[in-house]
Parts: sequence; C-alpha cells; structure tokens
Amino acid sequence: MVGTGRLARAVCYSLAVLCGTPVKVIVIGRDAGKAAQLCYIANTRAAVSGRPLITFEPWDDDIPEVDGVLVCASSQSPWEHSVAPSAWTALVRRAGFGITLPFQAEPAVRIGRLLAGRDDGAWLINACFPDAVNPLLAALGVPVLCGIGNIALLAASAQAGLGLPDQSRLRLLAHHRHLREPGPDEQEVLAWQDDQPIEDVRSLLAAQRATGRAELNDVTGHAAALLVTGMLAGKVVDTNLPGPLGMPGGYPVRLHGTELTLRLPAGVSESEAVAYNQRAAAADGVVVADGGVTFGVELAGLAPELADGFGVDELPAATAALYALRERLRGEKPG
Repeated sequence: MVGTGRLARAVCYSLAVLCGTPVKVIVIGRDAGKAAQLCYIANTRAAVSGRPLITFEPWDDDIPEVDGVLVCASSQSPWEHSVAPSAWTALVRRAGFGITLPFQAEPAVRIGRLLAGRDDGAWLINACFPDAVNPLLAALGVPVLCGIGNIALLAASAQAGLGLPDQSRLRLLAHHRHLREPGPDEQEVLAWQDDQPIEDVRSLLAAQRATGRAELNDVTGHAAALLVTGMLAGKVVDTNLPGPLGMPGGYPVRLHGTELTLRLPAGVSESEAVAYNQRAAAADGVVVADGGVTFGVELAGLAPELADGFGVDELPAATAALYALRERLRGEKPG
C-alpha cells in the first residue's frame, strides 16, 4: 500500500476485517508516523475481529518483493479547493479535474516502472484518477491491472439501490466525471441489469452524489478491500472497475486472480464503450489517446508549452510546466 491518506486508511481498515487469506500488508508513506499509526489501527482491528492471518507493517525503504502494489498517493490533493482556495484551485474547477493528470500520475508512473523492471510479477492497481492515469501508464509501456473507485463507487451505489447481493448481474459504463451529475449536453452513466438497460440511473445515484466526497472514501475503500481479498483468494469476481488494463474510463469486468477480462452487455462493442468513456473524459478536462494528452481548457495564456497538450514521452517536461503554473497560481486569489 503506497499512501497513508483517507482512501489508503479506508482500504486497510476494511482489509483488516475482511481478509481470510494469509497476507502481510506493507504500508509506505511520506510520513513514517502516519504509516505507523495506520498499521496500529489496522492490526488492532484485525485482532479484535479474529483475523490473525493479516498483518500490517510500516515500511520506509524501497518496495520489497511483493505480490502486488496498490497506489493511493499523488502529488495533488483532491481537497485543496476546500482547505486552501486559490487561483489554482479555481482553474482546476473551471478546467476539470483532468488538468491535474500529471500530478495524479507521478507516483504510479515511478512505481509502475520499478515493478516493470523486476521479475517478481507484481501487479499494479492505481487508485489515483485511474480513468486517465491508467491509459497514460499503458501508453508509457507500464503494465497496470486496473484502478479502484469512480465506476466502482457508482456500481456499489447502484447495487445497493437495486438490492443486489453482488455485481454479477450489474454492468456499468461510467467515468470519474460521473461522480457528479453530468451536464445537459453530457451522457449519464449507462447501466444494465441482466443485459436490460436500467432507465432511472440518476435516481439510483442521487444519494451518493449528495454525500460528501471525503465520506465516500469509506465505500470506495471497502469495495477495494473486497476486490483485493477476492484476488488473493483466487476467486472469480464480477465487478465494475476504472482503467482496466490501461483503458480509459470504467467498464464491467471479471477478475479471476490477476486475469482480467471485460464483460460488456450484449450489443455493446469494446470500441463503443471506449468512445463513450472518451466523451466523458473530454468533459472531465483531459483525453489520453494515440500517444498524446490533450487538455480541455485553453492554456495558451497560462502555460503556452501545454496549450496543444503533450506526447506521453514529454511527460516530465509537461509535469515541470504544470508545477510552475500551480506554484504561481497558488499565490493568487481565486477569480
């Protein structure tokens, strides 16, 4: 587990009470004290829940030999707009969350390249904006299994609303953009039960969309823990995940261990599903396609070098330019 923020904690605290497979969770974070506290709480929850097979251990070195890595760390907080509003957070709100893609991708790219250079076969799951980061990883040649959150949260909400015991009968197409109600010119989440379209998706998602984003981490973390425990146990898991195998947006999938396949509804092709998600990506502020990244906002007056987007091989330079822009705009008032 890379990260010690609210989502990482939610995943670990659910793992502590769900996991029935012998496993050690190594927690890596920038703050060793926070990692130690996370491990204390998770280990204590496991003990009082009668789950002696799972242990949590803080780590302050390079990633050791492992079965897999879950990245829950990025270089841009999703909560900055509420704790430190500035001209930068105003730009993110106007441009869409997609403009933060290079910041969301930094740890995942670094760790993914590290894992790709080893021979232990460790899988990579990315929790940070996987709808766009995972396609970027794939374009860079970095293998990524899938993401968590976003469509997984939307599917969990729909599952609860429909009273389904699992998601084997539930298929969604959805993007990070759909965590909020889409605009009048945008498509809503597409959902099917037993291959029959679900008409009133908006009502199924109303309670989720009315709930604070920070609170939703508890649902996302629990869903992620169920996914990981199923993988570790070698079970077949029918679910809905973002960024599977580096694809843009979210899709219905089947996982058997680390073997992942799409399970699209009847009559929907893979190309149609990708096109749907790329339209949502444009509304979210960034599209990753054909080896390049294109932002949905005009940046010529703010960062000319990013005005036309950038090729994935130019990611370091683009990230540096965005760092400079963020630093400058953080010193200015919103608006």
